[in-house]
Amino acid sequence: MSESEQQPRVLELGERVSLRFPVESDRAEFVALRRASRAHVERWDPLPADGFDPFGDDAFDREMECRQSDDQERWLVTRRTDGAIVGRLALTAIERGPFQNGRFGYWIGAGFTGSGYMTEALRLGLRRCFGALGLHRVEANIVPLNEPSRRAAAKAGFRNEGLSVSYLEIRGTWQDHERWAITREMWADVVG
Repeated sequence: MSESEQQPRVLELGERVSLRFPVESDRAEFVALRRASRAHVERWDPLPADGFDPFGDDAFDREMECRQSDDQERWLVTRRTDGAIVGRLALTAIERGPFQNGRFGYWIGAGFTGSGYMTEALRLGLRRCFGALGLHRVEANIVPLNEPSRRAAAKAGFRNEGLSVSYLEIRGTWQDHERWAITREMWADVVG
C-alpha cells in the first residue's frame, strides 16, 4: 500500500468541513455511512452495473480507484471538529481543451443533512476546480424533486440553466434533471 493510500491529504480546508482524497483506512467509516444513508441517497443515485454493491465495499473500492485521474477526482467531505466523514463530492467528466469543464456529483450522509456541510463542500470543490485544476465551468445535474441538492447548489453560486429530459437512469427509470452550472467568472462574483 502506497503512502498516499495510508495518509489523508487535505485538499481544501473550510470553516467546518474539508475535502480530501479517500485513503484505505477510511473504508469502514465510509461503508458504514453509505449503509446508514441508503434510504436517504438511493432515490437520487444511479445504480451501477449488476453485481456492484453501491452501499458496501464495492462503493469504497470505486472511490479509491477513481480518486484522482485526468478525468475525475473524488473527495471525502470531512468535519473539521473530529474528522468524521459526512459525505462525498466527486468531480467527473473533466474535459480539457477549449471546454475546461467538469461535473459534480455529491451526497451527504443522512445524519448530516440540513447542516450546511454540503454547501460549504461545494464551495471548497469550486475553489479547487477554478484554482488548482484550472477549469472554466462546473455543472451539477439534479433531479428536480431533490430540493436539498438544488438548495445547496444555489447557495454555492450555481445557476439553473434548464431541464435535461430523460437525462440519467435511476432505479430503472430515466429521470429528468435540472442542469445547474457555474463558470469561473460567476464564481469570482460569488467570492467577491
